[in-house]
Amino acid sequence: MAEKLIKPKKIKGKITTLLTIRYEGIMIYVRRINEDIFEWLLPYKGEIYSNYMVITPDKGKKKLNKGQTNTACQMITAGAGATIDMLLKKKKKKKVAKKPKKVVN
Repeated sequence: MAEKLIKPKKIKGKITTLLTIRYEGIMIYVRRINEDIFEWLLPYKGEIYSNYMVITPDKGKKKLNKGQTNTACQMITAGAGATIDMLLKKKKKKKVAKKPKKVVN
């Protein structure tokens, strides 16, 4: 008997994948849940790490605009990158401001 092909329904869903990128060889998945929750997921050594941020639209608005969504993605991705750095025990050198030269009057 032939199997029926199941086609997924297209739903304007509650969860949307916004970004998938590789950082230091580890995949980062950024998702939006509903309109205001931004979550990152990353698999590492058989475990899944995640975190989220709630970013609400401006007062009187129902949705974030594209610029706000991009900013949210950048912020959430930075958190995932910091977690990967911690997992890999990478320490980034902090740039220290040099002491200014004396100004001669």
